[in-house]
Amino acid sequence: MNYRHHFHAGNFADVMKHSLLMGLLAALQKKDSAFCYIDTHAGAGIYDLHGTHAQKTGEYLQGIERLDDHRTAPPWVAGFLQGVLACQARGARSDYPGSPWLAVHTLRPQDRAILMDVQHAEVTSLRHHFKADERVAVHQRSAYEGLTALIPPKEKRGLVLIDPPYEIERDNYPQVTKLIKAAYAKWPTGVYAIWFPIKHRAPIVRFYRELMNSGIPKLLACELLMQPDDNALGLNGSGLIVVNPPWGFDDGAKKTLSWLNDRLSEHPQRSWHVRWLANIE
Repeated sequence: MNYRHHFHAGNFADVMKHSLLMGLLAALQKKDSAFCYIDTHAGAGIYDLHGTHAQKTGEYLQGIERLDDHRTAPPWVAGFLQGVLACQARGARSDYPGSPWLAVHTLRPQDRAILMDVQHAEVTSLRHHFKADERVAVHQRSAYEGLTALIPPKEKRGLVLIDPPYEIERDNYPQVTKLIKAAYAKWPTGVYAIWFPIKHRAPIVRFYRELMNSGIPKLLACELLMQPDDNALGLNGSGLIVVNPPWGFDDGAKKTLSWLNDRLSEHPQRSWHVRWLANIE
């Protein structure tokens, strides 16, 4: 596996994913009852934007570096940026928090987190960062067997973030599709957020079709495109499929992506989309 998030930390895709993550967590916190956050490909937890990997690509310069004032941002982006500042206040100014750090930072005393990663170095980092937090459990295991073994959680409410290394996926992301179908079969009331890259439109269309044919009734697709999706140069956009999105999440996603799109790209054909793939009441 040649993917390491250290190269991509803080890029536009992270900003999009983490802003929407804040919206999902905020929705779960509207009820007093406890919930469980599960991160299937949790990574290292915190990344150094001044480190060798981030400096080699410089992707954060077109992402988090473009957002310097949370006071004018929509609520979910503001929450994300406040989380970044809190992470930096505890460590170094060049620190960038990954999804597990941002999620755990927002948890209430009654909530819980399960963090998974198959990479030993990433798991070691996670255990270091969260060793003093009894609400957090870290597992070194593959998400493709670990997720279904750990759900449903005892809380019965929760959010699963699935952000795999797509270098090992092909065509219409069959491993991810298989995983979400199996997870939904075991825990149909859970909220699932699946991140995916947008490099070409054809694989995304096939991915959407497979999901719509899965029998999962509520699927919301969120996309943020920095340039046209037929550009052959690399990563053109970022997507997030949300299964069982909380009430009103689609409207909040529209406000969030519209605001981000105008600040993260100057391309005249930049765009964003929030659409239901299936919505059966």
